[in-house]
Amino acid sequence: MYYAAMPNRPDAPPTADATLPADHPARAAVRRAARDGLAAAVLFTAFAEVTSHVRAVRAGSPWQDDPYDAVVSFTLFLVPALAALATARSVLLRRDEPQPHFRIGQLLRAWGLSAALIAATALTDWTAVALRADRDRWSGTTPWLVVSLALPTAAAALAGARVLQARRLLPPGLRGRREGAAAGDWLDDLAPVAQDLAARLPAPLTCAVERAVTLRPFVSAMRFTRRHVVGLAGAAAWLGGALLAAAEAVGEGWTDPLLWLTAASVHACGFFAFAMLCNATLSIAVPRANGRRRGSARAARHAITAAALAVPLTGALRAPLRPLIGRTATVPALAELVLTGAAVAGVLTFVVAIALGSD
Repeated sequence: MYYAAMPNRPDAPPTADATLPADHPARAAVRRAARDGLAAAVLFTAFAEVTSHVRAVRAGSPWQDDPYDAVVSFTLFLVPALAALATARSVLLRRDEPQPHFRIGQLLRAWGLSAALIAATALTDWTAVALRADRDRWSGTTPWLVVSLALPTAAAALAGARVLQARRLLPPGLRGRREGAAAGDWLDDLAPVAQDLAARLPAPLTCAVERAVTLRPFVSAMRFTRRHVVGLAGAAAWLGGALLAAAEAVGEGWTDPLLWLTAASVHACGFFAFAMLCNATLSIAVPRANGRRRGSARAARHAITAAALAVPLTGALRAPLRPLIGRTATVPALAELVLTGAAVAGVLTFVVAIALGSD
């Protein structure tokens, strides 16, 4: 298919080896990395869902409270979302034809990030076990929880090893990020993924999808997304944060609007920071280079991301910070704490980014 081997970025450097041949030994390793990465994500999601939301199980969990619970509250949503996106894009790997280098590199980074998130959550849970957190709440289910924690831990290790193995088999020029970011992004593969999935539908629907991805509105939508990725990520993050906080409010019987607003803000800021970091790492929607972006604009983007990331981190660490800032048990005090943390992180990041040229 036309999309499979094209250098999708107009500013991509013309190279003779812009694709990975169909018979390259790395191709099978990349498919194994995708398979085991998906398996690890499914196993982790099931484990986190049961240990976090089944009350009889959660009651004896060593990692049921912050700061340990703050980690899984985000990764429980981020890991399956990332795995779903990577799985959809990985369907293109089944084609017996050359694959663009940028697609291979970005997919491996996505599966590597998924494995890293699972490993970070497992490490957090093991830390809670080692520190005997909430020891007075441990019950007969606690030993079984600790033993079962070995499953996502091993799955993350295997998935990470598969990614590293695949990267070692890649051509030397593909092991870094420079070529992948310049040659294309995830939006460039949206059309071929849609066409591949539509091929399994009835013929009229397949033809409709084929026409839709070639029309000007589709191209304009991709261009708009790249230009306004920060705003779109912010809107999506706030929507997700508000819905998650609403679900918590209903489930736990909240009556304080400020509590809902604070929880929604914490969730939204965490989702936004993750989205921006993913975009920078995985090249999901990279604006076309036009030479007009100033250093102050890049510094502002870094500062906004740092401020958003500081909100959930400050909230999760409120207990260790209590001796320095006083009581944080009330909702207004918690809101003041996270806003202060965001302001400090944002200002410091902006100053440092300006001083370093925001590179």
